[in-house]
Amino acid sequence: MENKQGDTMVGIARCFLSTHYLIVFLMLFQMTAAAASDLTITNIDVATVSGGKLQIQLELSGAAVTPKVFHTDNPARIAMDLTGVKSALAKKMYPINQGAVSSVYVAEAADRIRIVVNLMEATPFETTIEGNKILLTLNSAGSAVTSTAKPYYPEQDTHSAINTLMPEQAISGLDFKRGDNGEGRILVALANPNTIVNSREEAGKVVVSFVNTRLPDNLAKRLDVSEFGTPVKYIEANTSSRETTVTMSLQNSLYDYSLFQADGLLTIEFRPLTSAEKEVLDNKRVKYTGDRLSLNFQDIDIRSVIAILAEFTGQNVVAGDEVVGTITLKLDDVPWDEALDFIMMTKGLEKFETGNVTLIAPIGKIKEYKEKQKETEAVVEQLDPLITEYIKINYARAENFRNLLNGQDTGAFGSCGASTASGGSGSSSNLGNIGAVGLVPGQNQLNSGNSTGQGQNEQFKILSSRGSAVVDARTNTLIVRETTKRLEEAKKLIRKLDVPVRQVMIESRIVIATNTFAKQMGVKFGAAALGGTPGQTEFGIGGGGAISGTKGTKGTLSGGDSNVKINDTLVDLGAAVAAGSGGALALTLVKGADYVLNLELSALQDQGLGELVSNPRVMTSDRCQASIKQGVQIPYQTVSQNGTQTQLVDAALQLDVLPQITPSGSVVMQLKITKDAPGEVTPGGIGIDTRQISTNVHVMNGETVVLGGVFEGIQQNTTNKVPFFADLPGVGFLFKKTAKQDNKKELLIFITPKIITDNTIKD
Repeated sequence: MENKQGDTMVGIARCFLSTHYLIVFLMLFQMTAAAASDLTITNIDVATVSGGKLQIQLELSGAAVTPKVFHTDNPARIAMDLTGVKSALAKKMYPINQGAVSSVYVAEAADRIRIVVNLMEATPFETTIEGNKILLTLNSAGSAVTSTAKPYYPEQDTHSAINTLMPEQAISGLDFKRGDNGEGRILVALANPNTIVNSREEAGKVVVSFVNTRLPDNLAKRLDVSEFGTPVKYIEANTSSRETTVTMSLQNSLYDYSLFQADGLLTIEFRPLTSAEKEVLDNKRVKYTGDRLSLNFQDIDIRSVIAILAEFTGQNVVAGDEVVGTITLKLDDVPWDEALDFIMMTKGLEKFETGNVTLIAPIGKIKEYKEKQKETEAVVEQLDPLITEYIKINYARAENFRNLLNGQDTGAFGSCGASTASGGSGSSSNLGNIGAVGLVPGQNQLNSGNSTGQGQNEQFKILSSRGSAVVDARTNTLIVRETTKRLEEAKKLIRKLDVPVRQVMIESRIVIATNTFAKQMGVKFGAAALGGTPGQTEFGIGGGGAISGTKGTKGTLSGGDSNVKINDTLVDLGAAVAAGSGGALALTLVKGADYVLNLELSALQDQGLGELVSNPRVMTSDRCQASIKQGVQIPYQTVSQNGTQTQLVDAALQLDVLPQITPSGSVVMQLKITKDAPGEVTPGGIGIDTRQISTNVHVMNGETVVLGGVFEGIQQNTTNKVPFFADLPGVGFLFKKTAKQDNKKELLIFITPKIITDNTIKD
C-alpha cells in the first residue's frame, strides 16, 4: 500500500514537472518569437581584413537571419534582403569610399529591409553569418563576381508607376553596322514600340537603358567593334530585374550620338566629329542637362506621363487636381527636362520648384497659391508678439548691422563702415575713395540702385514695419525688437557677416639711383712785357696767371717784383676749376729783355654714385583705405591786394592704398605713391621735385612687382678751340679746351603685399 502511494506521489511529481517544463518551454518560445519579431539592425561597420579584403559588418539585435543576396553589374551593386528585420539606424546613407565600395544605402519596406552596397566596379564577394552579425567580404576587383549565397531576384515593385502603366517589354535583336561616313549604328529590335528608352553619358561611355524590358540570354554579351573604324569601341548588353542596359565604350570624346525609333527598330547612331564641331555642339547644349530618353505613346493620360517621368528621373512631383487630359507624344533622344517643358507647354501648365519637389499646375494657379500664402503670412506676422533680443557684435560696428537690417548700405568701398550722424550708408574717409586710377577725393563709388532713401533698399530690408533696432555704442550691442521669425533671420545674417576681416601689410620701396661723371681739360697761354734790370735772366713757377718771383745769381727765389706783369694772355681756354676740386699747372718763362711767356694747364674730373631708398609701409584691413605720410612743409609767400600771405606746401613721402583680398589669396590694390623733395632754390622761392604714381595692380601674396620707373640720362661732349692753331700737330692742344659730361638718374617703385594670418608680419 505504501509503495502504491509512493508511486502515485512520484507520478504526480513527474506530471507536475513535465507541466512546469512545458510552461517554461512555451514562455521561452514566446520570448524567442517576440524577439524574432522585433529583430532590428543596430549597426553597420567597415573593416579591412587579411589579404587586403574589405568587410562590411551588419550587426543585429538578435541572431542573424540568412539574407537573400543578388547583384548587378551595371551599375555595380550588391543588395541583401532581410525579411522580418527592421532598421534601428540613425540614417539611411553611409558613405564608405574605401576599396571598391562607395556607399551603403539602407531601405526599409513593410516587412523587410534592403541593404544596397554601391560599388565603383564589379567585385567578387561572399557572405557569412557569425552569431548576430552578417559579414559581407569583398575580394580584390578584377575577376568575375561570385557569391556563396544563391542569387536572388526580388519581385518587382507593384507600386511602381512604370510597372503599373506599362507591361513588360522585350528586346528581340541586337546588331551593329557601319555607315558610309564612318558612323557607328547599333540596331536594337523592340517587341513593343512603347518601350521607354533613356540615354546618358558616364565616364566616357554612353549607357542606354530600356525601362521594364527583358533581354534574352543569348544577347547578353560584349561585342568588340573597334575594327570597324567608327567612334564605338565596345558594346555590352546586360539585364536586371528592372531594366536592360546597353553600354557603348567610345574610342575618344570627339563624337555625337542620337537615337531614333521607327517600326519597332531603335537606331543608336554615333557620328565622328572634329574638335571645332565638338566645341560648337557643346555650346548649344546648355539649357537642358537631363538624361535623354525616348517616348512613344498614343492618347495617354497626362497625369500618367508626369508619373512616368517622376518615377524615371527620381524627382518628387506634385500634380494639382486641375492637371487633366490626354496627350499623344513621340520623342526620340530628348532630355527629360526638355520633354517635360514641351508637355507642359502643350497642355497649358507651369511648374514651381523648391528644394527637390516640383509642383505642376495650370498657368496662373501657382501665382494664386503664392499670393494666398503671402497674404496668410502677412496676417500671421501682424499677430505674432514682438520679442526683444540683445545681440553682441564682435568684429564689426553695431551701427553697420543696424543699417543692414533696415536695408541700408554699411558704407562705401574703402570707407570701412564709417557711419554718418544720420545713420545712413556711411561716409568716405578723409582721403577720399580710390577711383579708377588712384585716389580721387570726394567721390563715392557705391550706387545702391533700385533703392529708396539714403542708400536704402526695401528688397533687402529684414525688419518689418513693427520691428526696430537701436545700438548701444559703449558695449557695441545691437538691440532688436521683432517677431520670432524675423529675429531668426536677423541673427542668421549677423552670424554670417560678423566675422574677423583679414589684414594686409602693404610695403613699398622707392629707389632713386644716380651716376654722374664730368671731365674737363683746358689751357691758358700768353706773353707779356717784362720790366727789370737789363741782362738779368728771371724764371718763376706759379699758377692762375700769378706773378712769379725772380731768381738771383745765387739761385735764391724772391717774389713780389712789381715790375713783372704776366696777366695778359693770348689763349684763355682754362678749365673751370673750383676751389677744392681739380688742379692746374702754371709756368712763367722769361726770355728776352722785356717779355714774359705764360703757360697754364688745368684739369677737372668729378664722378659720383648715389642711391636713395625710401621704404614706406602700412597695415590695413581688407577693403579699407590706408595712408602714411612723412616730409616737410615749405613756406612761400604770395602778394595780392590783401597783402602778403604765407602758405605751406607739402614736400613729403606718401603712400595711399586701398587693398582687396581675393578668394584665391592674391591682393588687388589701388595705389597712389608720392615722393616729393625740396628742389632748386630760385629767386622766387624753393622748387619741389615731384615723383608720383597712381595705378591699380593685382599681386600675389608675398610677391614683389615693379610698378613703374623713370630713367633720365644726359651725355654731352664739348670742345672749345682756336681755329687753325688747334689743328696744328704737336702743339694743337695749347689752343683748345675739352669737356665731357655723362649723368644718369633712375627712379624705380616696388610694391609687396603680405596677407596677415596670425596678426604678425615677418620680413
